[in-house]
Amino acid sequence: MIEIFKDLLLNLFFILLPIFVIHLWMEERNISEKLKRHLLTVSAAIAIIFCITFPVNLDSEYIFDLRQIPFWLGGLYGGPLASIFLCIVTIGYRSLFGGKGLIVTIVSSIVQTMISILLSKKFMTLSSKQKILLSFVLSAFSGMVMIMTVRVLYGVSDFFWTMWFVYLPIQPLSMLLTCYLREVLQANMEVRKRIIRAEKMEVVSHLAASISHEVRNPLTASRGFMQLLDQYHLPLEKRKEYIRIAIEELDRAEAIITDYLTFAKPAPECEEKLNVKTEIERVIDILRPLANMNSVEIQTTLIPFNVKGERDKFQQCLLNIMKNAIEAMPNGGVLDIYVSLEKNNVLIQISDTGVGMTKEQIERLGEPYFTTKGTKGTGLGMMVVYRIIESMHGTIKITSEVNKGTQVSIYLPFIQTLLHTSSTRKEKILA
Repeated sequence: MIEIFKDLLLNLFFILLPIFVIHLWMEERNISEKLKRHLLTVSAAIAIIFCITFPVNLDSEYIFDLRQIPFWLGGLYGGPLASIFLCIVTIGYRSLFGGKGLIVTIVSSIVQTMISILLSKKFMTLSSKQKILLSFVLSAFSGMVMIMTVRVLYGVSDFFWTMWFVYLPIQPLSMLLTCYLREVLQANMEVRKRIIRAEKMEVVSHLAASISHEVRNPLTASRGFMQLLDQYHLPLEKRKEYIRIAIEELDRAEAIITDYLTFAKPAPECEEKLNVKTEIERVIDILRPLANMNSVEIQTTLIPFNVKGERDKFQQCLLNIMKNAIEAMPNGGVLDIYVSLEKNNVLIQISDTGVGMTKEQIERLGEPYFTTKGTKGTGLGMMVVYRIIESMHGTIKITSEVNKGTQVSIYLPFIQTLLHTSSTRKEKILA
């Protein structure tokens, strides 16, 4: 008896394995529904072949196995053509073994095929519970058909009683388990798809709202100042001031759009050799007015190491980090930028003496729409930084302490050594 149950479990393994493997494999790929049905039908045929090859009880007359379970699954879920195909596979492969059981296989397979063709369309409209219950009933029915066929054709024997007391209860129960697991797996896949779809819609809604808020403000301001230019009595100085402000607001809108585009497509399009010292100095020149407004002192220790990347995106990455550091020091402070070489990586350290961040805030840096600036930030600046550093095959590490400051460490692959003395520059920019 133990051997019988061991062989039944082996048959059940052959049935369950393709269900999980095929479903999980298809979930990761964009496959049409038609191809999915074909793959499931083929997997059912393979399960039938394995069940017949490794039977529960093999003698010269009969082969005892759980082939009817994948037959039912393939026929009910796959449709009429799948039922006919599985019938041909079952009868064809079973005929290779011969014996009295071949006639029983032919009768039971034809009955299964006819029922599957009649019920497959209705079956797909049922709920999961109804599918499980119906498959259980059909499996029990087909098992009884096979046992009665043996009884009618060959009379009562020891094999007949083994089928009646062992096969008949085990096959429907195995079918119940198999169909239940398949429905649960299918339901989980549907839930996962809905979650992914909902997350995408949420991202789109956030993106639309953020663009609407962030871009509309500078555009509205630019439009207002351009309307003021239409007043003929304005002095020349006022006109120049209004033009300057309108241009600055348009530039701000362009910078916001650039952030979104970088977030969407961070991969470098035109990589080149970049001098870290030169790029940092350019960014410092851009941020000098902002540092001046916040009474921030900039200290640098720069070495002209080379890295590989796209110039504009690398500058944008540095700009976002340094701008955050300066804005974190509204009452003044020190921005320290240090460059060195560590284990064939160029280390860029950007430190400030600002308000700092908590551990929870650091862990959320890089998430879309998370910002420590309240309504003043979009939450995309640091995500852009992370994506750019990742595209340059680098890493970023952030340490911070509340009311003491933050240190951002960027590690980028070093591509060439330049023998230059370090350049130390201290700038104090006061309002």
